[in-house]
Amino acid sequence: MVRIAEIVSQNPWWKVGKDFIYDDQNLKKAKPLFFERGEIELKKGNIYILRGPRQVGKTTYLKDTIKKLIERGISPKNILYLSLDFFTSRREMRNAIDYFLDSTRDTAEIYLFLDEITSIEDWNLELKFMADQGITEKGIILATGSSAVKLKEKGELLPGRGLEGNEYYIKPLCFREFAIQSIDFIKECFPREDEFRYTFPELKSIFKECFIDLSYSPEDVKKQMYKLLPFKKELGFLFRIYLTTGGFPGAINHYLSNRFLKGEETIDPQISEIFIRDVLGDISRAQKQETIVRQILKAITERYSSRFSFSSLSRDIERTHVTTIDYLEFLEDSFISFILYAYDFSKKEPKLKGDKKIYFFDPLVFHSVKSYLTGKGIWNIITSTMEDEEMQSKVVEGIVISHLMLHKEIPFLKKASTFLWSYYDKSGREIDAILKEDERFLGIEVKYRSQVSEIKIRNLPPVKKYIILSKGDVGGKGETMIIPVDIFLALLLTSKQNV
Repeated sequence: MVRIAEIVSQNPWWKVGKDFIYDDQNLKKAKPLFFERGEIELKKGNIYILRGPRQVGKTTYLKDTIKKLIERGISPKNILYLSLDFFTSRREMRNAIDYFLDSTRDTAEIYLFLDEITSIEDWNLELKFMADQGITEKGIILATGSSAVKLKEKGELLPGRGLEGNEYYIKPLCFREFAIQSIDFIKECFPREDEFRYTFPELKSIFKECFIDLSYSPEDVKKQMYKLLPFKKELGFLFRIYLTTGGFPGAINHYLSNRFLKGEETIDPQISEIFIRDVLGDISRAQKQETIVRQILKAITERYSSRFSFSSLSRDIERTHVTTIDYLEFLEDSFISFILYAYDFSKKEPKLKGDKKIYFFDPLVFHSVKSYLTGKGIWNIITSTMEDEEMQSKVVEGIVISHLMLHKEIPFLKKASTFLWSYYDKSGREIDAILKEDERFLGIEVKYRSQVSEIKIRNLPPVKKYIILSKGDVGGKGETMIIPVDIFLALLLTSKQNV
């Protein structure tokens, strides 16, 4: 049974109000930068679910939301936060919530923040109970979880309880958000005579009015591109940092502190160790075998950005086809890697049995996995990757694909597999990404090298519009655009369901 003292200790604002921020470990760790996320509009009568990997900032997001509610005049005593990682049963969860409800019976509006709710078996039954008892009529529930499959499966059992349309992702920061929010800090770290101290503020001001949606015409995309083109050097500098840290706020802050405050350009081994330990914990809780996960991760890194079939992967790791797919789906549900299927234009559907590609969700995941597999320190992995032009290009390709997912996906309603694929055929034609927008197709090729050409991909009839992402080249004619990848990612918006 959870003791009242433990519940109270998780809710320090009951005692000190907004001043809890000065002692909260999650908020205190968000230094030197606190990365703002999109705000979810919380309305009475609704249940909200926030999905995302561990170490991405879900708990920090909840604590920041609590701070903002108190600033807006919500009584601190009307806000309950529970870290369910420390609970062992639904009964403990029910008792803690009942204690809170008993103390707020005469309150018109209450907020319940349930962190890592998938730690509790059949958590959906508790939410269903609260909804059926009328508790959500005056309350707002926001729950987070790291297991996409558990959230999806259990969430489907809550029809008509205010969950519809209220599921969100919180994933590693996209490059655009990383750049916009880090500019001010990085600018101040340069000597006064450095040009970046003067050009970074100009870049930030242009960012606010400069963005693209992939439904835009080539002319409109090019207009936005040319607004950022004068800042190519600045964006290239920021993109190299992003290639190093990825979009995990903790890793970004660790690197920025080391490089700009301590003068040590490095990432310490514990950054990847913390991430891998969390992954191993999820493996254990899911009753999966670490040996098999290790084999599959090794196979993914060896084939990174290359096509292969589930059958060939199964043979190589000497596991059954069913086991291999089961573990790949587990990695996808845990926000470690994702599968990019090829598209069959003749059948107008993905080739589920054809070759596919598998990418990691973020550069930090790539670096951490390679560190785990090889025993080498993460900084060793990062520097060797950055020095290898071919390997660097593959990591950039993975970043582009993950950003295309962020651009359009909606939890539950619009999975990436319904609008994003790769392409290959028997004649040897390949396209890195095919994105469907209404009934039109956009082809995207990642050519992260000098001197790219538009000729090779302009011969696939169903695809009329192309974007070739280069290292620095700009150009293209008609429906084909050549855009530097850092400028493209800096312009690309994410869907409203990605906070």
